[in-house]
Amino acid sequence: MMRIKTFFLILFLLAQVACLEETNPAFDEKAFTKIYDNYQFSASYFPIDVQQTSDGGYLVLGGRRLSTTTFTGIYLLKADKFGNFISDEEIDESFVNPVGDLMKIGADYYFLCMDPLTLQTHVARVDANGENFTATPVSTSLTYPAAASQDGTNIIALSYNSVNLESVISIITSTGSVSSSKGYTIGAGEGVEEPIINHYLRTGRQFPFQTGKAGSLYFFNGFYNYTFSLVFTDISQDVPNGVVQGQQDDGGFSAIVPVSGNTFAAARFNFGDNFLLPKVNLNTSGTSSSTDLEGFTLPELTPDATVKIMRATIKNQQVLVFAADTKSKQVGLYFYDEASGTFLASRYIGYSNPLEVAAIKQTTEGDLIICATTFVGGRFGRFCLVKIPQSDIRL
Repeated sequence: MMRIKTFFLILFLLAQVACLEETNPAFDEKAFTKIYDNYQFSASYFPIDVQQTSDGGYLVLGGRRLSTTTFTGIYLLKADKFGNFISDEEIDESFVNPVGDLMKIGADYYFLCMDPLTLQTHVARVDANGENFTATPVSTSLTYPAAASQDGTNIIALSYNSVNLESVISIITSTGSVSSSKGYTIGAGEGVEEPIINHYLRTGRQFPFQTGKAGSLYFFNGFYNYTFSLVFTDISQDVPNGVVQGQQDDGGFSAIVPVSGNTFAAARFNFGDNFLLPKVNLNTSGTSSSTDLEGFTLPELTPDATVKIMRATIKNQQVLVFAADTKSKQVGLYFYDEASGTFLASRYIGYSNPLEVAAIKQTTEGDLIICATTFVGGRFGRFCLVKIPQSDIRL
């Protein structure tokens, strides 16, 4: 009888500890996995980027499937610091094709979108709750926005000119004024723009378009001269300062992050294979090929995997975090020392629900927040946020 009483006492104490952990606000704020379902059973959503807001919560920019057009609509979701749903906004269909990054400029958040009729690029603005949406057309004709990144209070934008068959890089203010812009040919002839249009219509492969700045040069990851290439430019010359060529639309960079000088952290794909390059020197003033670059191969990654790279400080160590889709439908996190490029650790997130990475960020507290697409019932795309405490990361 005493053994039975002791057994039930242990079960009771374990249950109490579990309840304390489940309701402990500090614990819930540091680590969570949240899936945001929707009452619209057949609706489909996919996240693009996430930003931590000043209240400790999270603002997620995403797209949604529309029944009236093949373009994607704009969807915004706000969660509190525990990852709990607060509100969401489905923006009117008069604006489509949301393009990240989601950028904080001043007190508000910005991204690019376009008019579905004129295809003109607009600068979209919302507040920290994802509300009070406004969209301002840019001051010159820029169609088909593809990527954006922040440079101080300006926006580095990549767009596509379907008339001149050019990839266009521009510097835009948050009010829509274009201070500089330069177009570079994707090549001439039939079929050269087909993969680009299929990207916008989401009927084909989604290319990892990207923009940024490395030293005094701007760069874009996009199509140039028949090939998906990494292009460096000062936006003043008709010929790029430097080009790292891919393999038509079958090879190129899947992610790129400047570290210092000509040193970058990168990931590349080539006919389905993936290569991680935590420390690579790139020629920013000449022509080279990405296929000549070595890298770490990971057979566990999906073919031409989506990869996101982030510089972070974890436990007082400067690291590079690679987040990538795996064949097991998890998101793999791979940690490398920033200075040496040495592998430090790996971690996998996602178990019962499949995950596809959209963004990874470090919070103001030093924890990691991963934004991903999951599929409810294996069919319907939904937002997912996963927070990993810095203390749980073993390097």
